[in-house]
This record gives sequence, C-alpha cells and structure tokens, in this order.
Amino acid sequence: MEFTQQDLNHFNAVLNDYAANLSGSELSFYVHYWGGEKKLYTNHVHKHSFFEICYVIDGNGTYEEGAHRLPIGPGTLFMSRPHLKHQIVSEEGLYIVFVAFELIPAESSKEGLRRFRNLEKSRTFFLRDAQSCPAVLIWLALLQQVAASRHFLEEGILGLARALMTSFESVFSDQKGPAKTVPVPNSSSTLVHRAKLYIRDNLAQELTLSTVADYLHVSSRHLSRLFGEELGQSYSAYVRKERIRQAVSLLTTTDWSIKRIAEETGFETVHYFTTVFKAEMGEPPGQFLKKLKEQTEMF
Repeated sequence: MEFTQQDLNHFNAVLNDYAANLSGSELSFYVHYWGGEKKLYTNHVHKHSFFEICYVIDGNGTYEEGAHRLPIGPGTLFMSRPHLKHQIVSEEGLYIVFVAFELIPAESSKEGLRRFRNLEKSRTFFLRDAQSCPAVLIWLALLQQVAASRHFLEEGILGLARALMTSFESVFSDQKGPAKTVPVPNSSSTLVHRAKLYIRDNLAQELTLSTVADYLHVSSRHLSRLFGEELGQSYSAYVRKERIRQAVSLLTTTDWSIKRIAEETGFETVHYFTTVFKAEMGEPPGQFLKKLKEQTEMF
C-alpha cells in the first residue's frame, strides 16, 4: 500500500475528527490519536498511560522495551502497553501507522474491561509477519475507505474503526482459547424469508413453485414442505394471498384500472383476478373500491 505523507496526514486527520469516540454494546473506546509516518526515525525513550499499537508497512529497525530488543520490519505489528518505557530505533526510517487508545470504563462491560486490562500484562505484544492478521487487514481497509469515501463518510469509517479496536484484544491476548460459538439462524427460516422476498418483488411474473425453488437451489418438494412447517400454509395459498395483498394496496393507493392491477399482481385475466379477489376479500375488486370511496367521502 503506497500513500504519500500528505495522504497519511489527511487520512489520520479525518480519523481524528470522526473516529475519536467509538461506542459499542460491550466496548467503548476513546482514541487519543491516529497517526502515520512515511519515515519515522529513532524517537526518545518514553511511555504512555494508554495503549499504542503500531504496524510497520516498510522499513527496518528495533523496538526496545525493558530488556527486550526486538527487530522490526515490514509486516511487524506491536503493542506498547501502558506505563512501560519503550523506544523505536531506526536509522533508515519506518513507513508506519499507529493508533493510541483506551477504554471508556463507564461505557464498557465488565468482561470487556477485564479482557483489555489483561492486555496490559500480556506476553503477546509483538508479532512478525502479521500482513494477513485480521487487525492489519481491517486497518488497511480503514485507510482505503477514508481515501475512497465521497458520501456517508462517518458511517463508512466508524464500523471499521470499531472493528479494528475490538480486534486488538484477540490479536494480543494470551488467553487464546476456543472461538466463541455464534448461534446460527435456522437455515429453513432463512430460505423461507428469501422465498417471500422473491415472491413479493416479482408478483407480476409467473411464480410457480419450481421457479422459486430453482432460484433458491432447492427442490420443489423441500420448499413446499418448508412453507407448511414455517408458515402453516401451502406455497400456492401464500402466493395467492400476497397477490391479493398487493392488489388491495394498489387499489387504495393508485388510480390504476382493475385490468392493470390484475396484470401487475400476476393474474392472467381480469375474470380470474376478480374470482380470486372475491374469494379472499368477500367481494369483487370493483365493489371493494366503491365501498372504500364511499367511506372516504363520509369523512
């Protein structure tokens, strides 16, 4: 990824403006600064009261912290922990990005606070060859998003910025453990939901069971069974009710003719439309519309 120093200054100015307070359901962060340098040379020994994470895109040097003297180069991701003196040494200069942050205790869960406080004593604070690490990929994507954004800038970067902050815990935690099991939605419910969306958006077309089943890459028999199990009605009954529901909506919100409404809701003839409409609504569409107008005029 090749950015100029001017690019980096602009990107990080945007992030410092828009992504300083990152609130979430369990973790909320205050970002002290986002930064980046095309050529960062040796700095003074110093410490912070917060976390600082650095990623080296290019260049070589050494990260020094206490008794540690660790060589850094392209792909190195490392964390400077709070209250520990540290220094970056580089004669050739590092192409580096960095972010400094701390949790907002009042807006974070007890578990979130515990896990990030554990990072202060984590032995895993330095990673070589981290180019494919999720945190790095998110970070670079965030910079590219800032570069590409033309509209909805804040919405475009806040999600990535929050994801980046959160990802640091899994990267640097000593407590790796098994991944948390995420509940998986019922695939049958998802299939029925997709079928319903397809039906709703294509009412003017022929909606045979096989047509929708092919779209979903399932058998007609399987889809028919799902409608019975999930919705308590047959596929054909559901389609018929959806056609009439849309017909009622068009009758009450447009001045279209009954013929046009019949066509838009997938009925081949006005006669068939009228027959089905009466069966579902108790009266033909013309009479339904007449009563509706009479009731409207009364008010």
